[in-house]
Amino acid sequence: MEWKANIVVWVITVAVFLGTLVTLVSMFFIFSRREQIREALRKSERVRMHRMESRTRARVEVELSTPNGPSSNEITLTENVSRHGARVVTKRRWQPSDGVIVKWPGNRHSLARIAYCKPLKGDAFAIGLQFSSAVVSWML
Repeated sequence: MEWKANIVVWVITVAVFLGTLVTLVSMFFIFSRREQIREALRKSERVRMHRMESRTRARVEVELSTPNGPSSNEITLTENVSRHGARVVTKRRWQPSDGVIVKWPGNRHSLARIAYCKPLKGDAFAIGLQFSSAVVSWML
């Protein structure tokens, strides 16, 4: 009977050892592939955040300003617009995920998030704006 107890202890010890070994090998594999995993996560985020509505080409004058910190205003034009976003050409490099206050004709304001900031030729940047609420009409 004692030998059965020894076998059970031995089997449990081997199982714990193998579980630990598998965990360590898995952690090493994930650690060694962290850059590929990060890029895959970024790519899936870009796909998930892909625009769900069509844009209309429209040149609307807007004023961009920072919601907090030192005030920095810039008057510029949109390239295209939708109910939940716009592409704007700006002279300033904005940081993705930062907030911005957008003022458009009719003295209306909206809070937006910078979705992207891509350099253009010269000293210009194209930024994607994602609004926190739908814009009723850009042309009013």
